[in-house]
Amino acid sequence: MHGISRRRALATIGSATLTGAAMAAIGDVPHANAQARPFTWAGTGGTWGDALNRVFVEPFAKAQGLNTVHSAQLEAIAASKIMASCGNPPFDISNGPQADYDLLNDSKCLVPYDTSVVTGLDDIYPEAKNGDFYAAFNILLFGMCWNTKEAKKPTSFMDLLKSEYKGAIGIPAYGWYGMGWLHGLNKTLGGTEDNIDPGLAAVVEMVRKNKAVIVENADHGTRLMESGEVVIMPYWNGRTVRLQEANVPAAFELVPGTVLVGSGWSITKGSPYIKQAQAFVQSTLGVEKQLEFTRWSKYPPANKNVKLPPELEGIAIPTGGLERTAKLNWNKVNEHRSAYLERWNKEVLTA
Repeated sequence: MHGISRRRALATIGSATLTGAAMAAIGDVPHANAQARPFTWAGTGGTWGDALNRVFVEPFAKAQGLNTVHSAQLEAIAASKIMASCGNPPFDISNGPQADYDLLNDSKCLVPYDTSVVTGLDDIYPEAKNGDFYAAFNILLFGMCWNTKEAKKPTSFMDLLKSEYKGAIGIPAYGWYGMGWLHGLNKTLGGTEDNIDPGLAAVVEMVRKNKAVIVENADHGTRLMESGEVVIMPYWNGRTVRLQEANVPAAFELVPGTVLVGSGWSITKGSPYIKQAQAFVQSTLGVEKQLEFTRWSKYPPANKNVKLPPELEGIAIPTGGLERTAKLNWNKVNEHRSAYLERWNKEVLTA
């Protein structure tokens, strides 16, 4: 993997997001055993995990006559466990963002999609899939959210440096989605995955000059916008819709450098359920299932053939919108994950 050892790769997945206790727990990864466990899927818990189960897993399992188990945990922890047990996995399929699965694929811990079974790949937006191992069912965009009564429609992430927003801006914690956002911002300022200097300098200025609040997670961001403590920040498209539904005067803008994260499924190498896993992935790519999940999540579907009903037309990807998203080399991003976290801690958090 471009000169990175498997041990170091495991560390880079966990370093930005895992607590010491969680990292210690990775050492106790259960081994796969077709006789000992049912079809096991990894994904976050809470309402997101419940929706994944209701929309995708339960109907598939019933049709296939499978017993299933949800191994609920943070996506980064699941990725770390897959890496630690590469070839003998505790899960058969795993849900999460593209960045982690790029690293897992590069380390030969995933099984490629069988295109004779997974026939829906051509229906997925190019920006929402990667090679033959990852395809999203929802498009999660990390762009700009603002209070329409207290702020103006942003044109770039650099609007966070406007003096009128001093003390009322938010930026994502590195261990949440700050890493991807930092790279998206950095690209708009002329930086590269190997040179984060422009992006870090801008973030330092946001903290030092405009007193940015560090947003720890999506729920924290919602509370900050609801209370009015923050009036503009990088945030999710779907979460912004939920703010609107709660009568918060919020709007979302897909600015240059917006990060397309997506949510998709990958198949683990060594799973005893490869045939079923391939069929499961295909079941997540169809129009009907993606629309069902979108109705709940408020994130647009990744299948470009889905026609949104009138009540959801406001969440549609604007024409040419995905072309404005950051084009990131996730292998390169992962390569610098730990080093840039160290710089973030030293330069941003002490600004």
